[in-house]
Amino acid sequence: MCKIKLSPKQQEIASLTDGAVLVRASAGSGKTRVLVERIKMLAGMTKRKVLAITFTNKACEEIRTRLAEVDENLLEHVFVATFHGLCESIIESHIAVTRFVTMPQIFADDDRKKILEETITETPSLSQWYRGLNDKERRETLYRALDNISLIKRSVILDEELYNVIKDEQMRNLYLSYREQMDSLNAIDFDDLLLNAYQLLIHNPRIADLYRRSFTYICVDEAQDLNKAQYMVLRAITGGEHKNVMLVGDTKQSIYAFNGSSSKYMDDWFVKDYNPTVYNLNENYRSAKAILDYAQKVVHDETLDVTLPYTGVCKEYAYDTPCEEAQEVVSGIKSLVGTEIEGYDGKLNYSDIAVLARNKFVLGKIEEQLKSSSLPYHYKTTGAGLEFASTAAKAFDLAMVVRTNPYDRLHLDMLQSIVGVSHCKSLEQVVENISDAFLKEVVRQASLLKDDGSNMYQTVKSILNTLKASNASEFKSTDEVLAVFDEFELLKHHWSSYAKSVTNYSLSAFRNAMSLGQTSVTSSDGEGVTLSTVHTMKGQQAVVVFLVGMDEGTFPDYRAIKKGNNSIEMQQEKNNLYVAITRAQRHLYICYPQKRKMPWGDWSPRKKSSLLPKQTIV
Repeated sequence: MCKIKLSPKQQEIASLTDGAVLVRASAGSGKTRVLVERIKMLAGMTKRKVLAITFTNKACEEIRTRLAEVDENLLEHVFVATFHGLCESIIESHIAVTRFVTMPQIFADDDRKKILEETITETPSLSQWYRGLNDKERRETLYRALDNISLIKRSVILDEELYNVIKDEQMRNLYLSYREQMDSLNAIDFDDLLLNAYQLLIHNPRIADLYRRSFTYICVDEAQDLNKAQYMVLRAITGGEHKNVMLVGDTKQSIYAFNGSSSKYMDDWFVKDYNPTVYNLNENYRSAKAILDYAQKVVHDETLDVTLPYTGVCKEYAYDTPCEEAQEVVSGIKSLVGTEIEGYDGKLNYSDIAVLARNKFVLGKIEEQLKSSSLPYHYKTTGAGLEFASTAAKAFDLAMVVRTNPYDRLHLDMLQSIVGVSHCKSLEQVVENISDAFLKEVVRQASLLKDDGSNMYQTVKSILNTLKASNASEFKSTDEVLAVFDEFELLKHHWSSYAKSVTNYSLSAFRNAMSLGQTSVTSSDGEGVTLSTVHTMKGQQAVVVFLVGMDEGTFPDYRAIKKGNNSIEMQQEKNNLYVAITRAQRHLYICYPQKRKMPWGDWSPRKKSSLLPKQTIV
């Protein structure tokens, strides 16, 4: 493999061996490449581990792949993880000094909502009021309460500070009751991973010191997306004396304020706490001139250096309706595929093209047109945990969760609901009472899984053999049977992915790894045109990008408009747009409908997004 050629400035950054470093890097400036090259160099020169932290599992896998391409032995000296993955590892490794007996199960948002509703209905001061609400009001109440609970955790408000900081007694009591419910289930949520890891480190100096001695160097990618809890975990690991920390990020790409993220932790807090040497990477190696000129009009960067010699294409279009918009976008895709464009070696194919939107709903019309035209496409995924569609696979997954966590009455109840039993107090009782022969065998096999998961392959094989030999009443068609086969085969692949990444297997750890999206079986989302939200496309690129739904109220979102032009929400929308524009390498097409059909059935006129430059580019 040929050595990657870096610019003199990139090489200087990659060669740094001592002290804190902050790299402010514009989109397309090769910041991740520089980060990886530095990690390679550090891993090769030190016998101690380098800690590399990023924000997505896909980015983690990219770093591991690049390291392995040079020398697989480098991976022995580098621990690559997301913040949540790192914190899960810290908690699991030191579970004995936490309030948990065993590693708790990670609950997703739907689970959290159920627990919170249970908490409210069991609280005398809230239950009667809550039952008087209609369905919409209940949903809004739950979402607001969950947001407030997350805010408390992301703000790193510890128990000893709770009564002084949270003045709303009702909210404070709800928070404590919710946590008590989660504890009773031996469960935590994603915010708990950060908060609990932080508490473990600051209350146990010896453990914190262990990590400081283990990781001689720490490198953090996409640092503009840090929230307070993540930054405080970083501070707890490094302490006051560890200064070999490198942050890489771009303030203009900060788009996760709804998760408590802010570039201030990179630009202000890190600078104050670590006094880093600051470097600026402003050369763009991704996008053609026309695209960068357009990006400059959205978020101005006077230091940006246009590197590529290609002019490129950047155009805006207005269409009558979303349907017409979708038709024209798909027509444009058809006309581009098979052609040659400036700065691209070869002919364009469908996989070179991406269609981006503010939200997934806007992509619906595009998907309809792609389907009707029989064109290949896929949705870019976030790498979130595995979800099953068939009853059999759902039953197995729920039974596996209960098998690993006997305290988990929530998923025990969910399991009973889908297999048609009730009032069971254990997994064994569920097995005894299931009438459907195949589902009974599925749950029974899950109950027999070993703690280390070493019989996972044999268990799945037994289930599939049973399916082959039975006429299970669950199934109405051959397609359903095939779907079950596919999902259990997929489960095997996820276990295989997990097993390759660890030395000591654990069924509980495997299920948590699934929840964290760490068991993805493929680095590719699929073939054909990419459909993606802007948030999901972060860190990725495409030769040609169609940015659709650029009407006021859609992008920017109507909620940001209500907050005002000077609000944090509107700044986030502007950053969102900047990220979307800079995903394009050679061609960028922006379009919007001039009217939309509203939920109540009327057509509403729409105008061009106020985030876009006023002068239309044709």
